[in-house]
Amino acid sequence: GRGRDRKRVEQGVVAQEPSSCYERAFMDHYRVLKDIGEGSFGQVVLARHLLTGLEVAVKVLPKTEENEPVLYEWNWLMALEHQHVIQLFQVIETVHNMYLIMEHASGGQLQCRIPQAGGIPEDRVRRVFREMVHVVHYCHEKGIAHLDLKPENFVVDAKGHMKLIDFGLSMSFTPGQKLTGFRGTLLYSAPEIIQGKGFEGPPVDVWSLGITLYFMLSGTRPFKRSTTEGLKKRILEASYSIPPHVSEEASNLIQQILTLDPKQRPTLEQIMRHPWLTQDEHSSPGRPSQPLPKRPDPDIMTIMLDMVIT
Repeated sequence: GRGRDRKRVEQGVVAQEPSSCYERAFMDHYRVLKDIGEGSFGQVVLARHLLTGLEVAVKVLPKTEENEPVLYEWNWLMALEHQHVIQLFQVIETVHNMYLIMEHASGGQLQCRIPQAGGIPEDRVRRVFREMVHVVHYCHEKGIAHLDLKPENFVVDAKGHMKLIDFGLSMSFTPGQKLTGFRGTLLYSAPEIIQGKGFEGPPVDVWSLGITLYFMLSGTRPFKRSTTEGLKKRILEASYSIPPHVSEEASNLIQQILTLDPKQRPTLEQIMRHPWLTQDEHSSPGRPSQPLPKRPDPDIMTIMLDMVIT
């Protein structure tokens, strides 16, 4: 019954598979409120910090062999400090799990806010996409390629601003360096990844942003097929059409981004200067010359950082 479940939670064990049980090192400081997401590598829960009442998102990553590459996501988050990157507060490591304690963006995934019929109005997409381009550009300047950009990995904060999450598949790179291995989600994957050749990180992220832009404007994805092979073929041919309601300038930007040859694809700097994206820029919040770190309350941080980490 519910009482027994509550008792089990208070004892520091949640009725789940052993690898994802919450251990005391975590439960002594946090109360789990509800599930808010299920990733490929672990679950995300909403929790409350017992001492301060701060609500946080907690990614629970079981320390299994197949999760090995994503257990270092916290390193990327530690290296990035930007108003549109989700903020990492604390890491609790136990025998079985890594708990990444992060800021909670109460608006949920961008994915859930895109209506299937006709997408989001263009002026709102422009504001949102501008934030996406800026934050990915910041990551690239720090030598980090995200490699899994999609609407599920952008969340919306209480003020309607974008936060980039899920750096589990990210890689560091130097300009011109070729990376290898399949990364990310097929629907958003660049042709050079599907071809299995070495690829450069930034053009791959640019392609994924182009698919995301198309999806926000239309409510559908440009490449659709019932089989994996059919989908790959469509992507490798860049075979798609843009719905008629999308403006000419937005269509032009999508077509530029979804260029098969990564060397011909626009850079994020070029995208920032595209006429469609610079419209109304003066009426939206100014572009900061330096990223503005969004620090949580110092007292909360002091208490959280003073806690013993197992």
